[in-house]
This record gives sequence, structure tokens and C-alpha cells, in this order.
Amino acid sequence: MGPPPPPTPGPPPMPGAQKGGYLPQTNFGPVPTISMPFIRPKKKLKALHWEKVDAPQVTVWASHTPTHASKEEKYMELSRKGVLDEVEKLFMAKEIKKIGGTSRQKEEKKQLISNDLRKTFHISLAKFSQISTEEVIRMIIHCDREVVANETVMNFLQKDDMCVIPDNTAKLMAPYSKDWTGSDALRTETEQDPNELTREDQIYLHTAFELRHYWKARIRALLLTRTFEPEYDEISGQLREIVKVSESLRDSVALMNILGLILDIGNYMNDSNKQATGFKLSSLSRLGMVKDEKNESTFADLVERIVRNQYPEWEHFTDDIGGVVSAQKMNVEQLKVEAKRYIDNIKNVQASLDSGNLSDPKKFHPQDRVSQVVQRSMKDARRKAEQMQLYLDEMTRSYDDIMTFYGEDSTDENARRDFFAKLAGFVIEWKKSKEKNVAMEETRRRNEASLARKRAANTNAMHSAAATPGTDGTMSPSSTGAMDSLLEKLRAAAPQARDQRDRRRRARLKDRHQIRVASGQTMPDMAELTKPEVPDDNGDKGLLSPQSTTSGEANSDRVGDMAAISEGEDIADRAASMLQGLRGDNEADSSRPISKDGSLRSRRRRESADDERRTRRNRRRTAASNFSEDRDTTMSPAPEQEPSIIPEEPPDPDDDGKKHLAAPPLTVVSPPSPEGTASKPVQIDDD
Repeated sequence: MGPPPPPTPGPPPMPGAQKGGYLPQTNFGPVPTISMPFIRPKKKLKALHWEKVDAPQVTVWASHTPTHASKEEKYMELSRKGVLDEVEKLFMAKEIKKIGGTSRQKEEKKQLISNDLRKTFHISLAKFSQISTEEVIRMIIHCDREVVANETVMNFLQKDDMCVIPDNTAKLMAPYSKDWTGSDALRTETEQDPNELTREDQIYLHTAFELRHYWKARIRALLLTRTFEPEYDEISGQLREIVKVSESLRDSVALMNILGLILDIGNYMNDSNKQATGFKLSSLSRLGMVKDEKNESTFADLVERIVRNQYPEWEHFTDDIGGVVSAQKMNVEQLKVEAKRYIDNIKNVQASLDSGNLSDPKKFHPQDRVSQVVQRSMKDARRKAEQMQLYLDEMTRSYDDIMTFYGEDSTDENARRDFFAKLAGFVIEWKKSKEKNVAMEETRRRNEASLARKRAANTNAMHSAAATPGTDGTMSPSSTGAMDSLLEKLRAAAPQARDQRDRRRRARLKDRHQIRVASGQTMPDMAELTKPEVPDDNGDKGLLSPQSTTSGEANSDRVGDMAAISEGEDIADRAASMLQGLRGDNEADSSRPISKDGSLRSRRRRESADDERRTRRNRRRTAASNFSEDRDTTMSPAPEQEPSIIPEEPPDPDDDGKKHLAAPPLTVVSPPSPEGTASKPVQIDDD
């Protein structure tokens, strides 16, 4: 069931009747509006946050300045008392700087190009950042010199991002652009205002997008006007350098002779199966790998030394072909590609001007001056392209001919790339070998000069010693070092201390008629030792017994004295002989003539030495004869034995008449038989 119907309204009240109610009726006026006071702070103050009362008429706030005039009067009173100034001073709000206001303004502009392209615009056109957008567009379209001569700007304008328009970007920019290929494009209005776009989008719209039907050809032609002269100078100079080096290699007779010398020496060194009639230039790098037996010099050093000493007219070949050192840095094939690209670029621009995208000025922007700017430079560009073609043909022919002349394959890519490098390496190694050989020869020359000075100083010293009065014409042993050499020889010839003790011990044993028996040997019987010597059937003699101990001790002392004398005289003779030999060597080595006084003194010295030597021999013979007589009287009869004397060697007839001291004669003495009895056994002295 639905809700009950509303009650019907009653009849209208009678005129003059009063309307009743539960509460007295109060007449409320309209809610007053809050107006700003007419006195305001000079700067923004901090806000006081409060909660507002919605109906202040029935609250305490109804009596607070209810009228506008009373409110103004209240503010005037506060201002006179300085309350408002103090409030403004204490509660001043900090100023908030607007950050990113420019960015928000830019964000208000529409961006249609990519962010990467936008950044590239900022970098490449940074020079024109203070110029307005319309002026930058005008400079690009008018082909001003500030734009065409700026390499950074031109390289940016010819990038693919500027020459190739993406489809999405083309759709977005179409409402803002004009079609300059139309007949009435100048009076045609765009669908949307281009000023809505950013600075970079506007430049892109009015240049690369609206001129996209000839933009690439336009920028290529403008670049040609700026680069065709410096590129011609660089490429043509390299082509001429290669032709010059090739001709120097063909005309260098010295280089050909050196290569022939290397071939001849190599065939001399090689076996029959390695003989060659020629070699490739790559073999030159192996010359430094063949070293001599001392590992000090190489085959390349030998060839350089032979050419410098034997064939000096060939040595200048390094000056003749010195250009290969710089030419090795050039890539001939790459140079050919650059020359062809230069020629083709000029031909393509000329074709664009004749019948291509740049041939109809009606399709250009009305203010575009590209045709006038490019046409001014095309005459010189065509002439340089023709000259470049001539240089290229000459370089190709010369390079191929010189490679064939030196036995290289002109069709091999590696051989064409390394041809100059092989010869440049040979020239560099040749100069290094020359420096090495010159340094070695200089060192050898200084050493020889030093030795010559030393020999001259020794000769002068000997002459000065000979000219000094009171000398015998020869240098003293102390000045020449002969005394030191003599002492060293004497020390080497002297017997060791242990040998001397052994010799003295053996001499005492013989004097005492004692014989040392080694361990393990049989001791002879004492009775047999004391038997008198009886000759046997074979005539051999037995052992002899001494007559008395006293005589044996005397004989022992005599023999010891003789041995000491003999040993001392032997050492003295050897020392004199060595000293005389040293003096003889010095006299033989000396190249100066011997004076008459020097010869006389030498002869007298030799005669004195001969007399002294004869005296020593007589003394030894006398001592030996006395000893034999004493032995005959003290010992049992026995066949007399003469001491055996080794005769002196006769003088050498090949000695040119020079007298040398002979070695002293060697005397051999047979000792008497030892004696041993029970009361006086054989004693062995081990001192």
C-alpha cells in the first residue's frame, strides 16, 4: 500500500487575523558580508588559522564592530598605537621564489620532435641561442655566411634526423605547415598556429619539414661550396706525393745496386738449392735476423758497412727514396676512394642544379637563396674535379708500374697496402745500422789511440831513463815492475815448508845410517846390518858399517852443511838466472839502440857473473872431494865412487851470440850404509 495522501490545506485566514506560533517571531536582517580592512600590510604576513563561526549574530561576536565604519575606526586606532607595524614586523612571511616557472611556460608549448633531436638542437645551435626563432629561420633559409661557414651547424643540418622525416612526426606537423610546392602557398593559412610549438619544433617545421622535398640536395650543395677547395688541396697533395715517391723509386740507381749486392752476398752464403735471381721486398725485413757468431752484428750491419767503405757513391740512396717514410702512412686504396667521392659529389650537385631537385626555383621557399649561392662556386668546383681525375689516373698508373718493377703483385690488396711500408722499414733499419757501425768504429778508434799514447809514453820514459847520467842505459826493475814479477816467480819456485821438512828429515836419516820402514814391511836383521861389506860373485857390494859414532856424526854435520849450501846456491842461481832473463827480455823488447857505455857495462856484468859462477863450482868440487876422502878413512874399504856431476848444457847456437846463465850442476852423493846394534838401535826422528 502506498503512503497516505497529504492533508488538504485549510481555508486562508481572515483578513486582520493574527498568526500564532510557539515562539515569538524575530525579524532577522540579512547576514553581513565580511569585507577586507582598508589598511593592509605592506608585505605578506603569516596566516592565522582559525575555525570560523557560521552565524555570529546570536553570539558574542555580534557586538564586535558590527558596522564597517566602526571597523575602520578600530584599525586606525591600532595603526596609531603601532600595533599593526609590530605585527607586520614579527610575523612577516618568507618570500617563496617561483622555481621552474620558465619550464612550465615551455611545457605549455607543444613538442612534436623527439627528445634526442631536441637536445641536438640545443647543442648545435647554441651559438644562436640568444637570437629569436624567426631570425634563426631566416638565416638558414637565406644561406647566411654565419650558417654556411659554421661547420657544426652544417653537419647538424645534414644529419639523417633532419633529412628523413618520420611518418608520425609528419602527421603531427602537417596542420602547422605550408606546402611550398603549391601555386598559392604564400597566401595559404595554416590550420593551426605554429606559435603553439616550442622553439626547436618551429625551426624544424619551417626548415627541414616544409623544405623536405629538396632539403637534402640543398644542404649537400651548400656543404660543397664550403669544402671543395680544402678537400681538393688535401687529396691532390697526397696523390702527387705518391707519384713523386714512385718516380724516386724508379730512378734510384743506388737502391738497385744495393739490392743487387744483397742478392749476390746472399747467393754466396746460401746452398745451391737456395740460389735466387731476385727477391721480394718483404725479404728486406729479415736481414736484421741473421747475426754473426758473436751475436753482436747483423747481416744488415755488414751490408751498410760494405757500402759505406767500399761503395760510398751508393750511400745517398736514403735521401733519394726518403719519401717512403712519410708515404707509408698513406692508404693508397682509401685515397682512391676519397678522390672518387670528391669527383662524384661535384657531379651530383651539378646534376641536381641542371635537372634535379634544385633545378626548379618555383618549388623553393620564396626567400631561399640556395641556387644563387651554389651557382657562384660550381665553375671552380667542376674545374677542380677534372684536375682531380687527372691526378687520380696518374697516381694509379705510377703506383701499379712501380710495384710491378720491384716484383710485387699490383692486384694483391695486402701488397698494395704494404708496399711503401716495406721500403720505409728498410730505410729506417739502414740508418740504425749506420749509427751502430759508426759508434763501434769510433769506440775502436779511441781504444787504438789510447794504446798508441800509452806505447809512446813508455818509449819516452825509456829514452829519458837512458839519457839520465849515472845509469846503465836500462830502466830499473822497480820502475818497470820487474822486481815484483821476480818476487812472484821466486815465491812460486820456492819449495813448500812441508817439502823442506821432509827433505831435512830424509837427510838426517841418511846421515845416521837409518832407513824408515813403512808399516807392513819386514824389518832387516841387525846382525846383517853390522856385517862387513863382502863382494859377492856378481861384484855387488854389501852394507858398510861406520868405524865410530863420532865420525858418523861429523860426517852428518858436514853433509847437512853441504846440503844447506847447495840449496842456497841453487836458489841464488835460479834468481840470478830469472833476473838476467827479465833484463834480456827488456833489452830485446826495447826498440831503442844500445849505447856504447851500456854495452860495456853489460859485458862487464856478465863477466863478473861468470867468475862468481866458476868460484861456486870450485867450492862445491872441493867440498865434495874432502867429503870423499873423509868417507874413505872412516868407512870400510870399498870401490871409490866419484860424485856424478851433470854437465852444463852447451850454449844454443841459435841464440845470436847472447850469453845466458846455465843451471848449476847437480851433485849426487851416495850415503854410507846405516848401522844398528842392540845397545844403539836405529832411531827415527819425526820432527
